[in-house]
Parts: sequence; structure tokens; C-alpha cells
Amino acid sequence: MNDNLVPPVEEKKSNTALIVGIVLVVLCCCLVVAAGGGYWLWENGDALFGLA
Repeated sequence: MNDNLVPPVEEKKSNTALIVGIVLVVLCCCLVVAAGGGYWLWENGDALFGLA
């Protein structure tokens, strides 16, 4: 008998889709925060900078 049996090599699963998904979620969150901040600044910018 052969005592030096090599276990089968498992194929490594690619995480590309997971990484792309996480990056897209983070970018969408940044976009929402920037849009909300821009809207708030549009509505309150004059009072904030004393231009009213």
C-alpha cells in the first residue's frame, strides 16, 4: 500500500464578486451622504455662512 496519499487539491474560490459588491455598497453610501449634505448645505448655506 501507498502510505503517502496526497489529498485532492481544492480549487480556490474567487472573491471578486464579493469585493465588487462591497465596493459598490460603500460607494452608494458615500453618494447618499454627499447628496444629503449637499441638499442640507443648499437649504442652510446662507445662514451658515452669514450671507442672508
